[in-house]
Amino acid sequence: MLVVKASAKPSRIHGIGLFADQDIKKGKLIWKFDPRFDILFDPKEVDLMPKIQKDFIKHCAYLSKVTGKYILSVDDSRFLNHSSNNNIDGIDIAGGPEGGDAANRDIRAGEELTVDYRTFDSNDESDGKDYLK
Repeated sequence: MLVVKASAKPSRIHGIGLFADQDIKKGKLIWKFDPRFDILFDPKEVDLMPKIQKDFIKHCAYLSKVTGKYILSVDDSRFLNHSSNNNIDGIDIAGGPEGGDAANRDIRAGEELTVDYRTFDSNDESDGKDYLK
């Protein structure tokens, strides 16, 4: 669940991205797992879904290196794009099934928020290159 103001908009990196609607200071929490907004799916359950649902999960969710489950966020955090020059890093949060994400530098309002998928997604096939269109 996003804990800062951000919105989905067209991205120069890839398709739709997530953009800060406020200035965000380095170290500020941006996202944390919230079972009311982040849905867990067992990979075996996903494999049994109709193709259209399975494709949606595999495109919009990530396969957690922590829980081994797909995590689908229902808020706009699902539009975070990959960058090897990311401005958000994963952090540990005690007591939860997942960690969270925090700014690794000051981020200005209007800037696209990005993460390195390879740090949390077991299915990431990125070779470390950013998506550029």
